[in-house]
Amino acid sequence: MPPPEFSPSRYFFRVLLWLPLFFVLWYYLAGLFTIIPAHLSEWVINLVYPGAVMQVEWVNRELEYITRFTVAAGDGLRTGNAVVTINPLLYSWNIPVLLALCYAVNDTLFSNVRVIIAVIALFPMHAWGLVAEFFVNILFRMGSAVAEQVVVAQWQQEVAAFCYQFGYLMLPVIGAVSVWFLANRALVQALIDSSGEQSKS
Repeated sequence: MPPPEFSPSRYFFRVLLWLPLFFVLWYYLAGLFTIIPAHLSEWVINLVYPGAVMQVEWVNRELEYITRFTVAAGDGLRTGNAVVTINPLLYSWNIPVLLALCYAVNDTLFSNVRVIIAVIALFPMHAWGLVAEFFVNILFRMGSAVAEQVVVAQWQQEVAAFCYQFGYLMLPVIGAVSVWFLANRALVQALIDSSGEQSKS
């Protein structure tokens, strides 16, 4: 059972206290949290469309994917590599949320190791969002000159759009909540058992 002093309202109050601190830390350490998702997204993009990304760079809190696709320069006389710019913070904001949820757990059920594993578990979900936005930019946002260089079927374009919407709108929340449940199974089970006992009484 949860400890006698456990209360949902107190727990969420602790979450609210932790959130500002973790949001500040996450914002200033965003580059560190982006290293693994950035490399993972580059690998997945080149797995899906071989040779699409030549290099990934971190510039002013944004990721720049230098592609093999070409675009005309401003003077119309030269061509250069198309660069896809993505803000990774759009997909990693669930890290401070997850940390606040974890650190608000009662000390007897808390584990730093589980918190670290939980944060790492979010990285593939962040990579999902980066990969999906990359293909949406290439296929829909950078104009026909770039889109025509990408040979994909209509259904593949629709899949890219769906993956982007899911990765942008739903996956950050679903990911944080799901990972929190997995990382705090003892607390969740205790709450379930407590609820069952109260319903019987």
